[in-house]
Amino acid sequence: MNKLGVEPSVTRWNDGEARFLDWTIDGVALRSIVPVQERTPLSLDGDLWRESAVATLCRLLGDLPGDFDDGRVALLFCPLCGDLGCGGYSVEVVFGDGRVEWRGFGWQYDYEPFDPAQEFAFAVARFDRKAYETLLRDLLSNYRA
Repeated sequence: MNKLGVEPSVTRWNDGEARFLDWTIDGVALRSIVPVQERTPLSLDGDLWRESAVATLCRLLGDLPGDFDDGRVALLFCPLCGDLGCGGYSVEVVFGDGRVEWRGFGWQYDYEPFDPAQEFAFAVARFDRKAYETLLRDLLSNYRA
């Protein structure tokens, strides 16, 4: 099983920066696996992305439908606006008896279907369901507060 976590991160562009919690898989930051400027909605800069953070965590927990028509959930968003029309990195979330899988991680736009040719090297990450849900529900509690 893989271990899901979060760690502080920052992304910068010409006239700004954003501080946020990045996803980690087995201690490796997601943005280092796929070096991009995109960010998670788990903002460390106040209330700016709070609603998006709550929605994303609920989607990753299976409490809301995915961001895309095919049910996939966005993990990384445009750092400026968070609009999935700009594209984002998404994953299929599959719940099993004792585990949760993130499958087919890749680039996707909200106006066209996911293209499997856009998948990245790790096709599946498997997490212990209890540990996964505990982490995400703790984050959800913090972002709802």
